[in-house]
Amino acid sequence: MKFKVNNVNCINCVNLIKKSLENEYGTIEVDLENKILSVDLKEGKLEDFKNEFEELGFEIVGRI
Repeated sequence: MKFKVNNVNCINCVNLIKKSLENEYGTIEVDLENKILSVDLKEGKLEDFKNEFEELGFEIVGRI
């Protein structure tokens, strides 16, 4: 799944996201320039991922 995200502005943001969420949700890729996050999620994990992502201080704007 791909998401348009806000507040992901630097490599430190990317590292925080990866360190916090990859163990539970799998490999996460972030395109900083276009603010697109890619992760291979099962539908049942989507809401949990969104909640944890937002708890880190970031925002999912929409699904691409």
